[in-house]
Amino acid sequence: MTDQNGQATVEWIALVLALGLAFGGLAAGVPAVDGRSFGGFLAHRLVCAVRGGCQDGERLLARAYGSRRARLVREHAPGLVYEPGEAQLPVDPRRCRSRRCADAPDDRDLDAHRTHAGERATVFTRLVRRGGRTYVGYWLYYPDSNTTWGGSDSAWEGSWVLPRLRKLVSGTSEYPGFHRDDWEGHMVRIDPDGSVWARSTSHGHWQSCKQSVCRDRWMGATGWTRVSRGSHSGHIPVVRTRSGLGPLRGTGPGSPPRRFVPALPGRDLHERTTTAEGLRLVPLETLNRRGYRRLDPDVAPPWEKEAYRDPQSDRS
Repeated sequence: MTDQNGQATVEWIALVLALGLAFGGLAAGVPAVDGRSFGGFLAHRLVCAVRGGCQDGERLLARAYGSRRARLVREHAPGLVYEPGEAQLPVDPRRCRSRRCADAPDDRDLDAHRTHAGERATVFTRLVRRGGRTYVGYWLYYPDSNTTWGGSDSAWEGSWVLPRLRKLVSGTSEYPGFHRDDWEGHMVRIDPDGSVWARSTSHGHWQSCKQSVCRDRWMGATGWTRVSRGSHSGHIPVVRTRSGLGPLRGTGPGSPPRRFVPALPGRDLHERTTTAEGLRLVPLETLNRRGYRRLDPDVAPPWEKEAYRDPQSDRS
């Protein structure tokens, strides 16, 4: 048995060395890893371990919030799941302001953390303590937004109306549901008892689930937010049931009696994701805002939004 154990030990060491060399080469040549479902998450972890860490924002977080709160911000960062047909990833506007650098493969089984152009999936953070609660805001920038409700975008593109007439009617030749600089958010609230709640931005307000009853209300956090195709508005994927994990909790009296259970990560297992593990996090508190220039004068960046100052605000 001693000889067999010794042989097994030698083989195990050889295997570990081989894997180390393989991932060492991968880490040297590829700064971030995309993969299939859990495989993308695992590959990212392995590469980061081999490299002694990844530039996912931990140093910036610790500098802005201190090490303990930085871990809290990382722990509650949401995984993103995209409706089929949505190609963009959230990016850093200091590096990317167009679809050309923000689009990633539209593969429904992909865990994507990098665009075609090599840009990292990036989320901006904001930490607020108020009334015994801790709020962590996660702000996502997409170069543009295009409303696709009811196939309106396709109808516009296929319209028989001449471009000049469309410009006369709408003031621009572009689709009326289109705008540049799309900032969306996901807010996490941690109560004094340790319970964690969340909601996401949607067309100027906040919501937890996509149903109308969830408007301006918080729901138990699931660790995921779902990105709508085109508009990038968010919601927590859930399934309505008679006996769920707990009632929807609102900001005022009369929380609805309906119960929900999470649909993880999205409606099914065949929607592209960006797992939270691979997100690059950048504290808004440390950002030099002077260099930011609006491409759409009607779209405010997070630091000019009411919710930046008051995380309980129903306006996004």
